[in-house]
Amino acid sequence: MSLDAAIAKCPIFEGVAPKRARALLDGATRHTLRAGEILIDEGVPNEELHLVVSGHLRVMLPANDTRPHPVHLAELGVGAITGEYSAFDKRAASARVSAVEDTDLLTLRATDFVTALDQDPDAAKHVYRNLLELLIERLRAQDAEVELIAPVARGLASRH
Repeated sequence: MSLDAAIAKCPIFEGVAPKRARALLDGATRHTLRAGEILIDEGVPNEELHLVVSGHLRVMLPANDTRPHPVHLAELGVGAITGEYSAFDKRAASARVSAVEDTDLLTLRATDFVTALDQDPDAAKHVYRNLLELLIERLRAQDAEVELIAPVARGLASRH
């Protein structure tokens, strides 16, 4: 798939003219992640944003000493952005992101993206609003999951 098609599908660029969106991504590098390769790993610092140009990524919490089973969080296809949490808050990544199949990515340092947004306030207005809406959507989905789990957890607690 083309970069223009990925930008057109990317929710953070909604309302931004394609030419301006490409300018915001100036300086990004394009590369291929092979099936099974890890792009971002939980607990590891990350300073980059990644746009899926083609292929498919999986976001998960891997099994570890305190988590006996992996937890599937999301599937990301063309136009998806990943890495934004840790790239912007400068904390370690909160999940693992790996390639389900060979996946072409456009990768840009978050600081370069913010600098580009500072130089185009109109595009920045759309991008920041879109990012906020995306994060709110994720929080609402998480709240809905908690509502599904809470009655079960309360039932287990009352048995003890």
